[in-house]
Amino acid sequence: MRAPLLLSAFVALSVQAQYSGPESVEYDPVGDRYFVSNTTSGVIKQRDQAGTVTDFASVSPAPYGLEIMGDVLYACSGGTIKGYSLDDGSLVYTRNLNGSFLNGLATDGSYLYVTDFSAARIYKVDPIGDSHSTLVSNTSGTPNGIVWRPGTDELLVAFWGGSAAVKSFDRNTGLLGATQATTLTNIDGITIDCLDRVLLASWSPDRISAFTWGEPTPVFTDLLVPGLNNPADIDFDFTNNRVCIPNAGNNTVTLFDANCSSGLAEAAAPATLQAVPNPTTGLVRIEPALTRAEPYILLDARGLLVGGGTLRGGALLDIGSLSEGLYTIELTRTGQRLRVVKE
Repeated sequence: MRAPLLLSAFVALSVQAQYSGPESVEYDPVGDRYFVSNTTSGVIKQRDQAGTVTDFASVSPAPYGLEIMGDVLYACSGGTIKGYSLDDGSLVYTRNLNGSFLNGLATDGSYLYVTDFSAARIYKVDPIGDSHSTLVSNTSGTPNGIVWRPGTDELLVAFWGGSAAVKSFDRNTGLLGATQATTLTNIDGITIDCLDRVLLASWSPDRISAFTWGEPTPVFTDLLVPGLNNPADIDFDFTNNRVCIPNAGNNTVTLFDANCSSGLAEAAAPATLQAVPNPTTGLVRIEPALTRAEPYILLDARGLLVGGGTLRGGALLDIGSLSEGLYTIELTRTGQRLRVVKE
């Protein structure tokens, strides 16, 4: 069992005129900014690190879930997925899924995964090929937030309702995997943090809860985030180590700083770690060999999360399926970063 996630200061963006029914926050690592969908005004806002909030794009029907894939910000809009250029906010993609109420949105770097709140479905969208399919035709509940668990084929889906559950579905087959019961009511948002833990945003109680997926008897930790009011579709900012929380009930957004230390005594890290071979066509290992299991995340050149998991000893990391380019392996316990070129 991991040590509890330690959290420190928070920043509450409380000027209510800035947001109107905030539903989803998505961090942009390249622009170092936050996108916020607003369901009342129908506008996606952008907030920079100085705290300045401006309009990014107008969306009709109103935007709900947000997700960045490549250089496009995608949004759930009624029964349609729409994409907006990160450069200027112009509409560059539209795909009608004939959905009832598209709500949650996630990506594994190649596809988008979309929950339909009203139809109890999950859709799989290929924006590059401009196609889509129904991945899960009946989720047996009301699906809300969704996130891909890096390094696995699991999509974790948070559900609405009393004693809400988190369910996993295979991103390739749509088959139901594990189900984790909770005592929470109305889970809106779900994300994964810097310690590879699952974070849940619930409306009753108003809370951000953390737990480790896959433990036989997981411990749910209240992160004690102040100022929450119907927290909705959350995100985790891996650049600044922040939980990003839209509060639908009071028109604010909370950025809550996380301490990504495991809280365990750490042995001295090797003076120098390197990825070998570098460049590589696929397999890469870390030298000197790791002396303990190390959780890691894999980021592409834009800073987008494309993988993750745990490295053990001299285990090889396979990046052969990724496109050519520069990638960063970040060991999340220590914050060490190793760059590797995929040829």
